[in-house]
Amino acid sequence: MKKTKLLTAGIMALSAVTAVSAGAYAADVVDFEDGKYSFVSMKTDDGGDPSTLSVVDFGGSKQLKVDVTDCANVPKVYFDLNSMLDPDDFDKVKTIEMDVTFESKDGTTPPGWAGGAIGTQGGEAKTPGWAQTAWECGEYDKAVSNPVTIQRKFLLYSERLVNGTEGTHMILMRWGSEVDYNMYVDNIKFLDADGKAIPLEIKASAAPVQTTAAPEETEPETEPEEIPEETTAPAETEAVPEETEAPETTSASEETDPESDNETTSSTTGNFSAFAAASAVVLSGYAVAMTRRKKK
Repeated sequence: MKKTKLLTAGIMALSAVTAVSAGAYAADVVDFEDGKYSFVSMKTDDGGDPSTLSVVDFGGSKQLKVDVTDCANVPKVYFDLNSMLDPDDFDKVKTIEMDVTFESKDGTTPPGWAGGAIGTQGGEAKTPGWAQTAWECGEYDKAVSNPVTIQRKFLLYSERLVNGTEGTHMILMRWGSEVDYNMYVDNIKFLDADGKAIPLEIKASAAPVQTTAAPEETEPETEPEEIPEETTAPAETEAVPEETEAPETTSASEETDPESDNETTSSTTGNFSAFAAASAVVLSGYAVAMTRRKKK
């Protein structure tokens, strides 16, 4: 009985150690094993590809899948660093690294040459400003490439991340290709000056905020709003019948402006002349009435 208790205790202790080790590993690397990616979205407001994001089983682990819509475009995978790191640890980051893998969608054609950049920028204050590190994986000769670790190094002091800057982000880009492909991202790490991984502070979010092509599809909905303005045109043309009274108004206008003619005088001018003539009659009548009243 004692042996059984000791064996059970040993198994529990081993499990606890394994859990702690796994927790420690998960605390300083984004491996997507929990299926969460609310801190990632696609940047499309400046022409980036509206790729679809998801977490899938790939290559023996869970990875972030970037389903590229148009291979000729540049997918811009946006990472909100404020939701990944403690803002007080920004200035400790000297290197960002991650693994990327490419897979042709037809399953047979090699994805070809792959290269791009990893860039970072501060928030509204633009501190630090945009800066990027180029990466290149070379030419692939099979449908699924081997995973390659790419990096963004902060070589200049002016490029460093600044603590507490709201909106600080990172963007992963791959330049255009001739082969339809999927890109997979895994094992994202933030390293300090000694090459040690900085602990993560992943903040929970209800759902990934992803910018897709949908906003572009909603643009036609703004066109019907212009239709009411166009429908006001008939209201202006309703004034055309008033031009049939032109014989009276044009005579008045010809007296005041000998150079005008029926072809160049608009209906607005005619209406104004008629209004002026009518006003003159009213004023003269009013003057006569006032004169009579004074005489009384």
